[in-house]
Amino acid sequence: MLSRTAENLFWFSRYIERADATIRLLEVGYRMSVMPNTLQGYRNEWEAILESIGSKAEYIEKNQIFERKKIEFFLLFDKRNHSSVINCITKARENIRLARTAVTLEVWNAINSSFHEFSELINAKYNPKNLLEIIDIVKRQVNTIRGTILNTQLLNDGYDFLTIGTYFERADFTARLIDVKYYILLPSSEDVGSQNDQFQWGMLLRSISSYRAYNWAYGTNEYSYTKIIDLLILNTDCPRSLAFSVGKISEHFHSLVNLYNHSSKAHNQAKDISKKLKNKTAEAITEYGLHEFLLNFLDDMNDLYDFLNQKYFRGIQ
Repeated sequence: MLSRTAENLFWFSRYIERADATIRLLEVGYRMSVMPNTLQGYRNEWEAILESIGSKAEYIEKNQIFERKKIEFFLLFDKRNHSSVINCITKARENIRLARTAVTLEVWNAINSSFHEFSELINAKYNPKNLLEIIDIVKRQVNTIRGTILNTQLLNDGYDFLTIGTYFERADFTARLIDVKYYILLPSSEDVGSQNDQFQWGMLLRSISSYRAYNWAYGTNEYSYTKIIDLLILNTDCPRSLAFSVGKISEHFHSLVNLYNHSSKAHNQAKDISKKLKNKTAEAITEYGLHEFLLNFLDDMNDLYDFLNQKYFRGIQ
């Protein structure tokens, strides 16, 4: 497979996953904002959402205050925001157009239909009352694209790069979301375990579709910090966890190594990250420091991308 095609497939999947993550956070922000502020604690969910997506600085450049309607438009339709849903879908479509011969007609039709359907929403003046309807539209679009890939793509090297892109973005997002929740949403360590803390953890789990998974894995709806860390970082049965995502990345790098019959620093790095996670416990992460652990994880993932980029996209080594 051509390096350019591999890169296009990788970034197509990353942008689709990013659009999905953004829309899920918007739903959580909406549901938190409409609840009565009867809880003790710091209610800055919109600021935290911008922080977790990595768009806070960009938003502040264009807006003076954290206002719900402005943030919703910024994350949905603002073409000046590199991570807005419309830009993610547009970039995904452009990447798949450049790799048109590497995907099935059904995959192309799915992303093309999503692009046109979402673009039509831009022509109408944004009304916050329509937010949940827009969220449902994007969720349906993303699920259609994912399902089409799973049901029509040949399980070859193109599928490997598509899958690596999905789980690369997912691991990055989950790590940042956990960090933002613990260090930004709550103002002090005194709030840990409070009613507000429980509420925020519940919203976080809902945002990544892990609300029921927590109950199934631990048999309780009472949120424990160590159990949530275990679920979202270490639990290989949870498809949103860091361990699961890196495991999938490693699995598909292994497939590429076998297919191309060569060694890969990217594969070795993915295996090393998986090993680090496998040897950790939630208690050990807490003792070490969650923030520091997540920063180290993100640094490791940045190194992994460098190896991926050099080997498969640039052909340097």
